[in-house]
Amino acid sequence: MDYFTSDSEQLIGSDLLLSTAPNLSVTRHSELRKGAGILGTIFLIVNTTLGAGLLNFPQAFDKAGGVGTSVVAQLGFLVFITAALVILASCSDRTGTDTMQDAFAGLCGSKSLIFCGICVAIYSFGCCLTFLILVGDQFDRVFATFYGLNYCHTWYLSRPFITAVTSSAFILPLCFFKRLDVLSYASSVGCVTIVYVVWLIIYKSFTVPDNVVVPPMKIWPDNAYEVLQIVPIVCFAYQSHMTAIPTYACMKDRRLSKFTFCAVISMLICFGAYSVVGYFGYATFGSGRVPSDILQAYTDKSAVLTIAIIAVAVKNFTTYPIVLYCGRDALFGIFNIDLNRIGVRVIVTLIWFIASLAIAILVPDISPVINLLGSLSALFIFILPGVCLLQSVLLKDPELHLNKDRLLIVFAILLTSLGAFVCGVVFVEALQDLHKAPTKPPLVTGFRQLKESLCV
Repeated sequence: MDYFTSDSEQLIGSDLLLSTAPNLSVTRHSELRKGAGILGTIFLIVNTTLGAGLLNFPQAFDKAGGVGTSVVAQLGFLVFITAALVILASCSDRTGTDTMQDAFAGLCGSKSLIFCGICVAIYSFGCCLTFLILVGDQFDRVFATFYGLNYCHTWYLSRPFITAVTSSAFILPLCFFKRLDVLSYASSVGCVTIVYVVWLIIYKSFTVPDNVVVPPMKIWPDNAYEVLQIVPIVCFAYQSHMTAIPTYACMKDRRLSKFTFCAVISMLICFGAYSVVGYFGYATFGSGRVPSDILQAYTDKSAVLTIAIIAVAVKNFTTYPIVLYCGRDALFGIFNIDLNRIGVRVIVTLIWFIASLAIAILVPDISPVINLLGSLSALFIFILPGVCLLQSVLLKDPELHLNKDRLLIVFAILLTSLGAFVCGVVFVEALQDLHKAPTKPPLVTGFRQLKESLCV
């Protein structure tokens, strides 16, 4: 595909279309009837963005030095995060592509497609592993609470069996679709489950026993270094850029203005959910006592808590297929495989699912690898959009005659530099975690060694 057609060539193509097409309005109307609407697009973006990072935000508020620091830092990052989504969609329009790797290749050359495709595939596979591990963790918690700590000696309650059965029943059927907009319905279910989890955390903050002394919350940090503690969690929590272009490509009315509206609304919803959970979770336990996963600190056997734990599992059921879709497209782009070949799509999907399920069940501890891959989130959020914007402006106005283009170049450099800084911070912290002495794994969610299970 030639991504760099001139304006005159585009005009000739338009004239030819107008003279040969029998009825352009009918064709346009039929195109508008397919795809996700504004609400469906918002569901897709929110469902991809809101995830396990939600449960880590109360501790992030604590580590970052307080509520004020966390909210201000989020808002600052949110400007760049939302702008990056719009940049990716704009580059998709310019290159006429439907995936991040194709858009990047269209602006930076065909050789860059393999690099970007490999990054997308690796990160997608790592995310799929985390989803399956979190699913197993949720059921472990429920069975340990209600059946007893010897639950895993019952074969039909064991982690491998439950993870395999539930994932095959609820995740696998959603993974074979050719278009992403079909998953907007499942995404709406995922968004509802998150609403319940948010409500539960608010509810728990108002039901703290009177005899429990909660240390006061901090508003601002004691030193500037504490602010950096929230950087990794923000990047992990707001990472939906890998799916931005596929989501935009599947819109019923593919317009940059409408996608921008959807992106802004989605990011505001995510900001509200993260801030509410962060504040009320922080208020429930107080400074210095917030767990890494907020749900693991609730020890009661109430039905409302059990539903929230299961809701987290359901949320992962609905997010896994979206991430697999992007990873599968990346593999197809690398090997130049036609997505319309149903047999190939089914085989690749099955191999991907079975491999991720086997690793999530059999490998004792993959958290160090996943933490290292976490630095790729900064690549998708900041660096790739920054490079795409820079290249897009230079191709359009090489001499930078317009002041607008000069400002865009400055913003692109700033975005890329911020991404390099964030990527470095996340990578260094991941390396430090590798050298830490192993501690007792958390009892509920997150990464833990499977050989140290909850059962006895």
